[in-house]
Amino acid sequence: MKKIISQYLKAENNRHNISHFAFPFGQRPLVLIFSFFQFLFVFSFSQFLTSCELETSHNGNLDGQWHLVSVDTLSTGGVKDMSDDLVFWAFQVNMMEIIDHTYGVPEMFFRFNHTDGKLIVNQPYLSNRKDGDEPYDDLVTLGKVGINSLEEAFNVESLSSSNMILNNGVFRLRFKKM
Repeated sequence: MKKIISQYLKAENNRHNISHFAFPFGQRPLVLIFSFFQFLFVFSFSQFLTSCELETSHNGNLDGQWHLVSVDTLSTGGVKDMSDDLVFWAFQVNMMEIIDHTYGVPEMFFRFNHTDGKLIVNQPYLSNRKDGDEPYDDLVTLGKVGINSLEEAFNVESLSSSNMILNNGVFRLRFKKM
């Protein structure tokens, strides 16, 4: 201890030349600081891994991006081919996003629930990441991408890893997975 104190006093007398000062354990201050930050990073990262909970989806084949390829009008038997149109529905966990590059429909988000062969889509929001998402209620615009009410209930007629058919009693929507 006396040796450390005497070295400290020598360093105080010669502040411009601190390299002669012997630090405890033979390390320089920068090495100690670097080691401290390494420890802090490893500790923080381990806390992150053990404390976070990953939200998982139980949607099966529904999760992913779907291309709307046709709309059948059930009452008339008419079919509208939309395979060249760029209308997409994307599902993840409990959020659905509609992206349209054909009809000028703005990007929107919905909540959805998929259970027992039913798909309930509700709570439409206009995507506005800069100022915050806003509730949306223009049914004319929503109709262009297959949504006809603010809470739409679909029967899932078919769902596989590549195709999906939804029926709301008025229209049958056919999708191909991207």
